[in-house]
Amino acid sequence: MIKGAKPWEAKIYSDDEEIAEIKKGDGLTFKLISRDGREWTISNQVHGEMRPFSITVRQDQNKGKTDSTKGVLTIREHLFEYKDKFYMFTNHPEGRPWHQYLSPVRYISRLDNFPYSDLAEVEHHIKHRLKRFRGVPVGEASGLGTHGHHVKVEKELEDIGLIIAASSYLLYSTG
Repeated sequence: MIKGAKPWEAKIYSDDEEIAEIKKGDGLTFKLISRDGREWTISNQVHGEMRPFSITVRQDQNKGKTDSTKGVLTIREHLFEYKDKFYMFTNHPEGRPWHQYLSPVRYISRLDNFPYSDLAEVEHHIKHRLKRFRGVPVGEASGLGTHGHHVKVEKELEDIGLIIAASSYLLYSTG
């Protein structure tokens, strides 16, 4: 669960234990800081441009030095690639009736038949067609506001679960 009065003052919890926090970074960035000392810089600049519902996450190797970061995750208009597979936030999973799309739960789905091989290839003008791609649910997100933002991921995304949770919160709390 993620709670905060402002996106740059949020705390991330797992089983009621605080595991990380989100703070304001330099310029228009955020910092994700885990309790074990790892830090990431989160920016909505993706592939050289500011984009809505897009985020780049870089792990800080030497805490704060931007010249020594390693890209961890790029989300472009709800889409991200991880271990050569494409995933999408706010996806309507295969086999679910469309009336369930109105539920407060938004799914993270793996797009097994996605026709692109590189996230940078996905053109901005096909954004309206992205919703037609339905996938296998591998996570879910719900809530924003006073009750917190909840994110659950399946085993295949577990090793980047903290980053996905923080990214999901920032995508939908900052628009």
